[in-house]
Amino acid sequence: MSEERSSTRPSVLLFNPAPRSGFQAHRRVELPLSVLCPATTLDRLGYRVRIVDQFADPHWESALETALQERPICLGVTSMTGPQILRAVEISQRAKQRYPELPVVWGGIHASLLPEQTLRHPTIDVVVVGEGEATFAELVSAFETGAPLSQVNGIFYKDGGQVRTTPSRAFVDLDQEPPLSYHLLDLELYRRRLFGVDHLTLNSSRGCTFRCAFCWDPVMHQRKWRAMQPGTVLDHMQRLIRDHDIRGFLFSDDHFFIDLERARGILEGVVRANLGITISKLQVRADTICRMDSEFFELMVRAGVKRFTVGIESGNQRVLDLIKKDMTVEQALEANRRLAPYPFVPLYLFMMGMPTETPDELRQSIRLADRLIEENPRAVKTFNIYTPYPGTELFGVALQRGLRMPTRLEDWAAFNFRNVQKDAAWIEPETRRLVRDLDFPLMFLGDQFTDPYRGTNPVVVSLSRLYAPLARYRVRNLDVRFPLESRLVRSLGVFGRQD
Repeated sequence: MSEERSSTRPSVLLFNPAPRSGFQAHRRVELPLSVLCPATTLDRLGYRVRIVDQFADPHWESALETALQERPICLGVTSMTGPQILRAVEISQRAKQRYPELPVVWGGIHASLLPEQTLRHPTIDVVVVGEGEATFAELVSAFETGAPLSQVNGIFYKDGGQVRTTPSRAFVDLDQEPPLSYHLLDLELYRRRLFGVDHLTLNSSRGCTFRCAFCWDPVMHQRKWRAMQPGTVLDHMQRLIRDHDIRGFLFSDDHFFIDLERARGILEGVVRANLGITISKLQVRADTICRMDSEFFELMVRAGVKRFTVGIESGNQRVLDLIKKDMTVEQALEANRRLAPYPFVPLYLFMMGMPTETPDELRQSIRLADRLIEENPRAVKTFNIYTPYPGTELFGVALQRGLRMPTRLEDWAAFNFRNVQKDAAWIEPETRRLVRDLDFPLMFLGDQFTDPYRGTNPVVVSLSRLYAPLARYRVRNLDVRFPLESRLVRSLGVFGRQD
């Protein structure tokens, strides 16, 4: 308990809107770090922090009502670009109707990418740009004391109908940040059972040094990578093991292996401390895997690494060059060959529907995914629909190809990775038809729905086995004639509707 805590300090309400709705074949709830990180700073300063997670908590409405009854000093809302925005707006409107003078503060990726447009929404008073730990704490203090918002760096705010901005704030030093205040959440809602053990999300670095043109990270973090030292990471892991009996970890780092020696230090520390854990998510690039030797792979086995997430994106080199992936198709194949002798589950991520992508280039991505699974029986894949994130380099290409820039905050809700927009002019018409009607069948390329580590609903597993032969025929022949099942799935919101 921090010495700065005081029961007289006001309450602060933080809201995490649901990113999707509808039935989910896999339970993929993760810790809401975008609100938990700034909440931790406030908690240590003695504020009474309430986090309401609409996606994880089935009783979120009663939790929201209880939190509002405390008359919080402000409401903080986070949102990514996409359907999450609709629910974020809805909650902001509900709070304003209840308490018109309640300051509503937005943060997160979308607000940081488009702060001025976000702030034009009538229910939003302040936008926190970038990392929120220090900025949001100073903002809450300003609300408490009546200090001018102009003294808070890192924000956009309204002043007499005008939009004002303050100087940007330096990035957070992760090694100096305190352990997260997990007691602010019901951790039972976030435990994921994978490979037979309970997992929680853990983040040990922020940013990425690469320049992928489709990614918001180079815009948000300016290609600056910041990481905890190995000893700090191990301290956080041991705290979760000791205090919450967590034996599995899902690292949310954008690229865990940017510094291979740092990664080695963490893995060696896990082995040396005999933690006996399972690591079921580490994001890594294929070209980085190609730099690893057998000693490194064996170290990962001893440290309990079970699964990787590897962004392949496309099986066509022209598309890879367009999106500035800075890797080759051959490196993807080589990485898969290197992983095959070891008991790792590589999850290969592909995108489709990128600007200028042709049907034949999409076919090459499908063939590459098929080959990766064939050459490594443990491998699985997922195809997502390209989402134009504002401010990214590829967003500019999409604009040139006919993308209409939304003028209202709510209109960004149509941008998501599961549905193709009707006016997605940046996608070639024939490619757009294939992407729309192959999105569902592509889920059945390989045995993704029957992998034991996924915790898939058993009814879905049974139905998927019946449907898989037709799905694979469609995918391998690019045959989308009479796509009745895809339209049915979209209309019912099966596997998590993106609205």
